[in-house]
Amino acid sequence: MYRGGHIGFNALLYAPFVPMVSRGWSLEVALLGAALAVGLANLPDIDQPLPRIAHRGPTHTIWFALVVGLCAGVTTALAVPATPSGFWFGFVVGTGSIVAHLAGDIVTPMGISPFAPVSRYHVTLDWFKSKNGRINRAFLLVGSTALLASLGLTIGRVGTVAPVG
Repeated sequence: MYRGGHIGFNALLYAPFVPMVSRGWSLEVALLGAALAVGLANLPDIDQPLPRIAHRGPTHTIWFALVVGLCAGVTTALAVPATPSGFWFGFVVGTGSIVAHLAGDIVTPMGISPFAPVSRYHVTLDWFKSKNGRINRAFLLVGSTALLASLGLTIGRVGTVAPVG
C-alpha cells in the first residue's frame, strides 16, 4: 500500500475502539489513540530513503512493532499520567498501528518477512499491487469516513446531557 492506503487502513481499524476508549477512559484518550493510530501508519516506510536499509526490511517486522509500541506506551504514560493503564494503552495502539501497516503490505506481491532476522519466513497474499490507486483511495476514504463517524457519534454521545431523575 501507499501512504493514503495505510492511513485509511489504520483509521478503519481504530474507528470501532473510539467509543470503548472514550467510555473506559475519556474522549481525550480516544483522540490520542486516533492520533497515534493514524500518525504511526506510515512509520515503517522510513526505510525508503535510507540507503543502507532495505525497503520492507527491519522496519517491517514484529520486532519493530514492539519497539514502537514500547515508545508509544512510555510517551502515553508521560503525556497522560492520570490515565490508569496509560502505558498499556499506548503500547497496544502503537504496536497495533505498525502491525496494521504490516498487514497492509502482506496483501501486496512484495510481501514482508515479519520475523526477520530470526526467521526467513516470507508472507504475501498477492491480492493487489502497492501502487493500485483505487485500493489506496478506497482505504483512505472508507477509513477516514469510519473514524470521523465514530468520533462524531462519540462526541455527540459525550456532549449530550442525561435526563435527571
